[in-house]
This record gives sequence, structure tokens and C-alpha cells, in this order.
Amino acid sequence: MRVLGINQLRPFAASLIVLRDEFKVPRARKVWLSAVNAAMWAISVLCLMPMELSAWTNGRLLVWMDSERAQGARAIAKKFEHDFGIEVTIETPANIIDNFSLAAPVGKGPDIVIWAHDKVGEWADGGLIAPIGVSPKFVRKFYPQAWQAVLHHNSIWAYPIALETITLIYNKKLFVGPLPRDLSELLSSDRLIRTKHPGVRTILWDYKNAYYSWGILASAGAFVFKKQHTDYDLHNVGVATPGAVTGLSKIIDLVHAGILPTGPVNGEGEVLMAEGKLAMTISGPWDWPNLIQNGIDFELAPMPGIGGELGRPFVGVTAAYLNRLSPNQDLAKVFLERYLLTDDGLRAINQAKPIGVPALVSLYEEWAREDIRLRQLKGAVDLGEIMPNIPQMGRFLSAVGTALQIATEGQASAQEALREAAANMREK
Repeated sequence: MRVLGINQLRPFAASLIVLRDEFKVPRARKVWLSAVNAAMWAISVLCLMPMELSAWTNGRLLVWMDSERAQGARAIAKKFEHDFGIEVTIETPANIIDNFSLAAPVGKGPDIVIWAHDKVGEWADGGLIAPIGVSPKFVRKFYPQAWQAVLHHNSIWAYPIALETITLIYNKKLFVGPLPRDLSELLSSDRLIRTKHPGVRTILWDYKNAYYSWGILASAGAFVFKKQHTDYDLHNVGVATPGAVTGLSKIIDLVHAGILPTGPVNGEGEVLMAEGKLAMTISGPWDWPNLIQNGIDFELAPMPGIGGELGRPFVGVTAAYLNRLSPNQDLAKVFLERYLLTDDGLRAINQAKPIGVPALVSLYEEWAREDIRLRQLKGAVDLGEIMPNIPQMGRFLSAVGTALQIATEGQASAQEALREAAANMREK
């Protein structure tokens, strides 16, 4: 008979935690939980004993994530290691998504990968990630919108961490007049701002990029693919609806009026905002640190739409995925549910780099009491739509991005450009 050592009992204790939380047979539950709790108590006492010098290697956890927020996650990993004696290594590969796609199918790579939710469909269909079972009590701790982002074929495929979207960002010292709700109102805003602040540009964003301009088209009812429960009808494309055509036409009007430039604008909005030479831009929280560092006093507002409706931008969700072939999924669940996805865990990551709107309701409510920008960002998230988590989004971004470019440069009408985009999206 083989006797388990202390280091081997530690991961077993973690597995018991998972089983205890997921066991749901009503009549047997009370007796079974008593046995589990007794076993956990005995193992916990043993696990408090000093560890042997030889480390248990088969149950290490490996996490891949971005380098900046990794600093905060390492503090949480140390707490988990202290409690369970299980090493958690946080790595920051240069190209996470490509490396994970290559490593996961052959049983390598991390146990946990933290990335945007837009890979859910591709990785789930490719067998790279594991579906996740979570209790109703755990689900209720998070915003429903966050869970929507990680649903695919009626299953949950990742843990939501935080939500973010793009907004109108305005310089409080330069902006004049009422905040624009409709794109057409930018014409009057432009006159007021140029009169009071000669040499200052009114607004600039990467308007030829489908990600940044989609909210304007969506405000009038445009859609990417028609939603069907947790899936999408890839043959029902809505990027050339009358509302979408009107939205693109309004952007073209701003170019003709000289409010938006005709040439490339990649990244120029952030630069001008940081220099105090731009009154408004449309971007996300990733621009905030640079503005804060340069002393820009700014606030947020919903991006303008058309027809009296506010913009409906894409909402992105940072998520934690489980490697389908990982032998440590129970340990990974405990690390995520009991350590990382808690108020303390997300607070530590946010201190390293702001995460946006925490998916955890309790933490958002705590932060929002003293953070006006977070409240404004949450308002924009509520107005937005979760970006579809399917691989066909690459086709959308390319096709609509091309339509924005050729239409604003006068090579095609708004209707012609968007009809061509819709046709390209339908092609397999």
C-alpha cells in the first residue's frame, strides 16, 4: 500500500473543496458534506505541518497573462502557495494567443490563460479549453453581462474578470457646450471649441477602424451576425442595414466638414489628447494612464450615435480560461474561485494595471463610490453590446474596416461599401 505524503495531500484537499461546492444531491448532501468537512479538517491539520524540502512537482499551476497585471497576480499566487504548498508560476509570453494555440493541443502550455473573451468560440470549438461548471451562488457574484461574454453553445468556457469598452473621452479644460449625444451635434461643438480655443482640434478617433466606429452604426440598429440564444446565425449579416448606411454617412459628413482628417489617424488621437491639443476622442481605458501621466483633466461620456440614440460600442471582457488537457483543473478552479476572482485578488491586479469595470459586483460597488470615471465607464458598458466571441469576428473587422476606409476616402458610397462588406462576411 502506497502512503501519500503531506505534499500530495495538499492538492487532494483542494479537490475536496471543489467537490464540496459542486455536490448538489439534496438528500445525501448533509451527510456527505459532514464526511468531506471532517476529511478536510484532518488534511488541513496535516498541511499546516512544515513542508518537506522536496517539492511536489506534479501539481504545479502555470498561468499565462499580460506582463503588467502579472505583477499583481503574483502576490495572489504566493498566498495560494502558502495555503496549499502548491507552486503557482505566472509567465508572460510575448505572443500568448499564438503560443497557446500551438501548445494546448499537444498537452503543453499553461493550466490557466488570461486573455480577452473574443477567443472563446475558437478555442472551445478547437478543443483547447475546458467548459466550466460553476454554482449559482458563484454566478450571482458577477454581472450577467460578464457571463454572457463567455457563453458558447450553452456552456460557460471561462471565468470573467473585468469589462471594458470605448467611450467619448473629453478634456474638461477644452470642451465647450453640451456633450454631444448625436454625431450631427459635433458640428456645433466644433464651432464653439474652435472659437474659444483656436488651434485645438475638436474630435479625433481611429474612425476607419471597425472596432472604434461600430458603436455609431449599431446605435441605429446595425448588427454583426444575428444572435440565436448563445450562438450566431452567420448567414444573417446586419452591417448594411439602412441604419448602418446612415451612420457611415454621418461619419463621412464629418470628414467633408473638416472635423475629421482625411489621412491616416492611427494613434494620433491619444497623442493629441496627451498634449492638450484635442478636446475629444473615442477610445478606451488603455488611454487613461498616458492622459493621467500628462496631467490631462478628463472625464468620460457615452459615445454619440445617430438618430437621437447613443452609441452602442463593443464590450470586451477579460477572462480566465482552463487548458482542456491540464491535469490540474481542480487546483486551477480553487485558485481562481477562492483567490484570484475575489475582492482582494482583483484589487491586487488592478493596482498593477487598471482592469476597467470589475466583473465582481461587490468590488465595483466599493470602487464606484469614489471613482467617477469608473461609474462613467460602467454606464458606457451598460449601453454597449458584448463583442461576439466567435472566430468570424476577424472577417467582420476586416470587411467593415475596409468599408469605412473606401467610403470616407470617396472611393465608394456608404451603401456600396457596406453592401460589399456584408457580401465578404457571408463568404466562407
